Amino acid sequence: MPSLDISCDDLVVADPAYVADRLGEDTLWREWWPELTMTPSERRGLEGVRWAVTGAAIGTAEWWLEQVRDGVVVHWYLRVDPVRRTGRRGLTKLQEQYVARYRDNIWRFKDEVERGRAAGERRSGWEPAIVSGEGGGAPSKSRQRRGESMAEQTTSTIVVNATPKAIMAVIADFEAYPEWADSMRETEVLSTDEAGRPKQVRFKVDAGAISDEYTLDYVWSRNEVTWTLVQAKMVKGMDGAYVLRDLGDQGTEVTYRLAVDVAIPMIGMLKRKAEKVIIDTALKGLKKRVES
Repeated sequence: MPSLDISCDDLVVADPAYVADRLGEDTLWREWWPELTMTPSERRGLEGVRWAVTGAAIGTAEWWLEQVRDGVVVHWYLRVDPVRRTGRRGLTKLQEQYVARYRDNIWRFKDEVERGRAAGERRSGWEPAIVSGEGGGAPSKSRQRRGESMAEQTTSTIVVNATPKAIMAVIADFEAYPEWADSMRETEVLSTDEAGRPKQVRFKVDAGAISDEYTLDYVWSRNEVTWTLVQAKMVKGMDGAYVLRDLGDQGTEVTYRLAVDVAIPMIGMLKRKAEKVIIDTALKGLKKRVES
């Protein structure tokens, strides 16, 4: 097993073919990793590229795309052994440096290809798309399938007197949700991503018209986190996001988007009202928690 085994996942809201074309450029990766020689061993179009890695480290690297909603999650892997002999502490530091550098690069790439898209906006002309099942198999019945669009999302915004980083820290602290989120009864982080952020989280919620026990899958970016439903008892679909916009001295604008599809019949107006109550309650609770 390689001494460095790194994986990162980041949402890019742009045309999949364009993202694949840009990430398929060898010059881009040479700019990102000048000390590594990355020789393509397999080019798979929209499914990514695999490399043999030499230079400062020996091993393999890979990226591939998973279409999610109106964009793609870029999955990136680096599995290498440094050429220079390194102790455990040095390996930990090197891994942190590699992850930090990749994050800086992919976020700059994200900012570039998403330029012109207002925070929280869907890419024009695109409906929410497929979320693949685990292991590349068929999507779970509880997940959204290709061609099936969620209902129009309910959106609300609030300004919080804090930095995006401080707000994201509170959003990611799911264990504490029952302390400040009125509808939350129980929460449990089931898995985390490479950066240690929650990946799948189980919730037990009592929000009046929408009450259930469900599991959500999260994708984190610098100032945005999105989620989709994995499984639930009553809810058939859930598509949401927190989108943060730094206002400098004025604080941070937090936009919450949510669309919920329930198994029992519910008039659209009532469902949107329920979504609005959930969103407004969550935003007010988040603001109070962060600013306290």
